[in-house]
Amino acid sequence: MVVVVTRPASNGQRLFDRIVKRGYHALWWPAFDIGTAPDAERARQTLARLADYQLAIFVSAHAVRGARMLLEGAWPAGTLIGAVGASTRAAIEAELEPDPSLIVTTPDDDQQSGSEAFWRAWRATGHRARRVLMLRAEDGRSWLSERFGENGAEVDPIAVYTRHSHPLAPGELQQLEQLITGSEQPTIIFSSTEAVEALDQQIGSTARAWLRTGTAIACHPRIADQLLSNGYKRVADATFDDDSIITTLESIESKT
Repeated sequence: MVVVVTRPASNGQRLFDRIVKRGYHALWWPAFDIGTAPDAERARQTLARLADYQLAIFVSAHAVRGARMLLEGAWPAGTLIGAVGASTRAAIEAELEPDPSLIVTTPDDDQQSGSEAFWRAWRATGHRARRVLMLRAEDGRSWLSERFGENGAEVDPIAVYTRHSHPLAPGELQQLEQLITGSEQPTIIFSSTEAVEALDQQIGSTARAWLRTGTAIACHPRIADQLLSNGYKRVADATFDDDSIITTLESIESKT
């Protein structure tokens, strides 16, 4: 079995390193390269008006780090901070060092992370927000924006980082060709719905067919649905937590 890690940036590198240390044959092919805000000045000006918003939601740790590079001054005391999961909250605490009472988050259990879990957590607080700032890449989290809009909030999305499809290097493509002609079955780890299409764009039709002969690990039910829609026949569930992914990986290995 060969394990393909598609998670980008430092979190992907950390997961890849842990899998390799467990003795697996693993490849790190990030679905995306993470870059700075596409319009830094616009993002900076929006962040300067944070006090105009009752809630600012960070959709990922990437969003936290991107905003931190553009944010000047202290976080306003009247603006609550939304975190869609435990890893995002950890990044907020480390990068922004806000008053903990300002943070609205999903449960620490990453099994309950994501837009739906955050929406439930927000509703449970009893707070209301007239204006919501969504800190994200160029797109994403439309479901969460729609829920706030349906409840009378004005939602302003602002891109604080970019996410570009990561091209495989010539050596990686050659390695892929060798894997296709070999006997190893792939196990591919996906931590976003967008990564499913992004990985397909990196490779040719033969490689896409080969990936679908293996097992895909989905870190969220919505990702699992996307994988099934895209032709993957075997999909295993995990959460975004590294330990959960490795446990699922070991379960797949035990059945092969």
